[in-house]
Amino acid sequence: MLEVDIRRRLGGFHLATAFSAGDEIAVLFGPSGAGKSLTLQAIAGILRPDKGLVRVNGLTAFDSSAGINVPPQERRIGYVPQGYALFPHLTVAHNIGYGLSGLDRCQRAKRVQEMISLLSLDGLEDRRPRELSGGQQQRVALARALVFRPRLLLLDEPFAALDEAIRSTLRQELLDIRRRMAVTIVLVTHDLAEAFALGDCIAVLDSGRVLQQGPREEVYYRPASRRVAELVQSRNILAGRVVENGPEGLRIDWQGRAVKAPACLWAAAGQAVDFCIRASQVMVVRPGRPANPGERFNVFRGRVVREDLGAEGYLIYVRLAGSEQPHDLQIELPIHIYYRLNLDADKDVDISLNPELIHVMAAADAEQGCPNLGM
Repeated sequence: MLEVDIRRRLGGFHLATAFSAGDEIAVLFGPSGAGKSLTLQAIAGILRPDKGLVRVNGLTAFDSSAGINVPPQERRIGYVPQGYALFPHLTVAHNIGYGLSGLDRCQRAKRVQEMISLLSLDGLEDRRPRELSGGQQQRVALARALVFRPRLLLLDEPFAALDEAIRSTLRQELLDIRRRMAVTIVLVTHDLAEAFALGDCIAVLDSGRVLQQGPREEVYYRPASRRVAELVQSRNILAGRVVENGPEGLRIDWQGRAVKAPACLWAAAGQAVDFCIRASQVMVVRPGRPANPGERFNVFRGRVVREDLGAEGYLIYVRLAGSEQPHDLQIELPIHIYYRLNLDADKDVDISLNPELIHVMAAADAEQGCPNLGM
């Protein structure tokens, strides 16, 4: 269990990070400059907060009010920084065993060999970092961090410098290591796909603060604010005003269109709101096909005004009938669905926003919001 609540001023930047993590992989996600790496350094003991608390498995590593600041080497926290920080003059085996203390020679050799086997580094024991690939260097760095059996493992952008094929392999290996060693992991990334693939929970950081933390599906599909929705790439982030809030849900006026959405206890008639739906959740209704239950509401006529082709599908931009906007909605479609819908020829479409998939938030300039920020 990790508990973090720290403050640190660095010039004009104010780090004010508070989050917790259990027996899981917790991801610190956010743009460059959000304070993610600084947070890891504070947890590891490399950066001293101005005030606050860091507690690992019930043991206090830092507590400004009690005057506690345990040195980094005594915290039993494994830390892999960006760039891995391997010693260039040492072999793989010596790099891995460098931080071991209190063990005799045979015990150290046994512990190092365990890590070599765990990280698939057999046969590389006598090589130096310059003789290794990027993926092999990453494995050595992980082995060095894990060899002393830490209470907590901190990984700062661990796969950023690797190509996608190696990243995919190492992500799976990290999940396997997590299951085998049962160590809490805090991982920093600005890659949304990586955050979702690896994180049991995600804390979204921006400008030194945690904007939302929770299970990955909660953060991804139900962002706490417009800013979080932007950071998790919801794409369709819309503004409207509540017309009615009843037992069957909200009715929102969106640019003169009535949109049905789930009930929200804090929303009142006349209140401005933001709402979002992911581009992958917007449905294009096939002509002549019976509507699914979710397609009986929020069906609008529009026209495809732009298409971006990616490796796996299309991102299409739709302007709704009567709109003066460049586009109103974005929709992600696999390539085979794009052609099945005949969108290569017919650009007029009916689209459906399933009410159950719409997430409502307080308007960006409002003080009130949905109180759903916990883990």
